[in-house]
Amino acid sequence: MFTVKPMPASLSPETTDLLLGVEPVKIGHFKTDRIMDHGMQALFPRRHAVGTAVTVHTPGADGTIIPLVMGMVRRGDFLVIDRGGDMKHAAWGAGLAYAALLIGVAGIAIDGLVCDISALRDHGVPTWHRGTSALTTQRLGQAGSINLPVTCGGITVNPGDAIAADENGLVVMAPEEVADLAAKAAAAKAAEPRTRRRLEAGEKLSDIRGTLDFIRSRGFAVDMP
Repeated sequence: MFTVKPMPASLSPETTDLLLGVEPVKIGHFKTDRIMDHGMQALFPRRHAVGTAVTVHTPGADGTIIPLVMGMVRRGDFLVIDRGGDMKHAAWGAGLAYAALLIGVAGIAIDGLVCDISALRDHGVPTWHRGTSALTTQRLGQAGSINLPVTCGGITVNPGDAIAADENGLVVMAPEEVADLAAKAAAAKAAEPRTRRRLEAGEKLSDIRGTLDFIRSRGFAVDMP
């Protein structure tokens, strides 16, 4: 069975700029859900990608649906591919990556394997994956979906979600969460230079953060040397 739903609304330029202004790990200080697991490997170091989730499910050896979605994705979209647990077949390779480059796709997250790894590096589209394989999917015409909720990196991703990603990991947010989370992350980032100056002046990090007082406020006794 094949199911194709309409494309989600794209993130606004303002939302994209907010997320590009903070590291995903800073958002992770304030958001504890919908962060993809550590098995999702970044192909490129020092790359920060933000985009609108366009979701794909393509099962097993059947890669029929992926070329179809490549005719739908837009500049700034973040393609999220659910492989249904398949860890045998590569469903993303050089031709797809080159098409994504020309379109201006913001990033690719595939919960499975890729191939043509050298070409993927050459094309330079930010990519997260679980490994590589020389065995590829085929056009079998069995099943697939576009723009339904999928599972990627151990979490649910909905079409239209905001995704912020770098080599530390991938954070998935509903668009209405972004402003608050980005503001908190920006404030945390802005506080870092002052903390470094205090450390350089000889203060201890535990004192700066009030760690001992916090532990005691939770009702625990602490014997300090």
